[in-house]
Amino acid sequence: MPAELPARRAGTQPAVLLTNAEERSMLAACRSLQRAGYDVGAASYTQLAPAQWSRSCRWRVRVLDPRRDTSGFVAQLRAALTRRPYATLIPGSDSALLAISREREHLSDLTELGLPAHAVVERALSRTHLTEAARKAGLTVITSIRCADLDEALTAARSLGFPVVLKSIDAAFAGAGTVSGAPKGRLVGSEAELRREASDFHAGLLLQPVVPGEPISFAGVIAAGRLRAVAVARYLRMWPANGGSVAFAETIATTPALEQRVCALLAEIGWEGIFELELIRTGARDAKDFVPIDLNPRPYGSMALAAAAGAPLAAIWCDWLLHKEARADDQPVRARAGVRYRWEDGELRHLAWQLRHRHLRAALIPLRPRRGITHAHLQLDDPLPLLARVAYLSKRALA
Repeated sequence: MPAELPARRAGTQPAVLLTNAEERSMLAACRSLQRAGYDVGAASYTQLAPAQWSRSCRWRVRVLDPRRDTSGFVAQLRAALTRRPYATLIPGSDSALLAISREREHLSDLTELGLPAHAVVERALSRTHLTEAARKAGLTVITSIRCADLDEALTAARSLGFPVVLKSIDAAFAGAGTVSGAPKGRLVGSEAELRREASDFHAGLLLQPVVPGEPISFAGVIAAGRLRAVAVARYLRMWPANGGSVAFAETIATTPALEQRVCALLAEIGWEGIFELELIRTGARDAKDFVPIDLNPRPYGSMALAAAAGAPLAAIWCDWLLHKEARADDQPVRARAGVRYRWEDGELRHLAWQLRHRHLRAALIPLRPRRGITHAHLQLDDPLPLLARVAYLSKRALA
C-alpha cells in the first residue's frame, strides 16, 4: 500500500478508477460512487462500454484487455494513475483482479488497491477453496469432483448421474503473459454434451451435481473481519434460463445466523472488499439450508439492486477503505427487502428462449408491467449507457 493517498486540492472530490467499464456491474458502481460524492474514471478496451457513456463517469480511459496482454493492461493503468491522482482502483472482473494482484507492485505506489495478499486473491478465485471454507464455516457443501481431462470428467459424470454442472477449478488463471477468466458454469445433460462443452474449460474441470432449490445472491462488503454491508436477493429469472446470471431478482431479508456463517466463510478465505456469494436455498430459513456454489470477490452483475435497496456497496467499500471511520459497534448497512431488478437483454433472451420452447405463459411474464424496478442499464436521467449496450449487442450480432 502507498505511504499516503494522492494529495487533493481543497474542495475537490476523491477520485476512483474502475476497470471493465463494459460490465453492467461497473456501470452500477460508477453511478453509486458519483451519487456518494466521488469522481469516477472508467477504463475499458471497447468504445461501447456503458459505464463510459454514463453521465456519472468523469474520465474515460482506454486500456488493453488483460486476457490478451496482462503487462500492457497494467502498464496502461499505471499511466492513467500517473496522469491523474485516483484514491483507489476497483477491478471489475476476475481476470482484471488477478492481473492487478499479480503485478500490484507497479500500481501500489500510486493508489490504494485495498487488496489482501496475492495468496488470498488466488484462494478467493478457487472453487475448491470455497468448498473447504464453506465446510469450516458450518454451511452445507456440494459434492465437487476435480478432473484432469475429459475421460476423468466422463467417469465423474457417470458416478454423479446426469445432468451435472460443469465448471472450471479456478474463476481466473494465469497464462504466458495473459490472465484468463474461466467460462461460466454450464448445465450438461448428456455425455455428448459434456464432450462438446469440456473443450471450453482449459484450467481443469470441476463437476458437481445439480442442487435443487432457489438461487440466492448474498452480497456485501467485508472489512477488518466484519460485514459492513449486506444485500441478499433471490433469483426469479436467469439467463441462460436453466442456470446462469440473474435476469430478474428481488431483495429479501437475511438472518443473523446466515450472516455469521458467510462472514466465517470469508474470514477462512481471508477476503476483504466487495463480494457476492451465490447459494442455493434448499430449505426454509436455517443457515444450513444454504449451499454455496460460487464466490465473486469483486463487483457483480446485479449490484444496481443493492444500491437501489439502500446498500451502495462500491461507495461503502470506498468510504471504509479511504477513511476507516466505522465504529466497532456499527451495524452493517442492510439492503431493504422487496426491491426488484431487471437485466434488460437477459430478460429479452429469456423471453426468446421460452418462446422457442413453446412456453407461452412463461414467455409473457417478463412483459408484465411492474413499478419501481431498477434496471441494469436503463435510467431515465442517464440514457446513454442503454444505447451503448444496444450498439454493442448489435455490433456483435452483425459480426
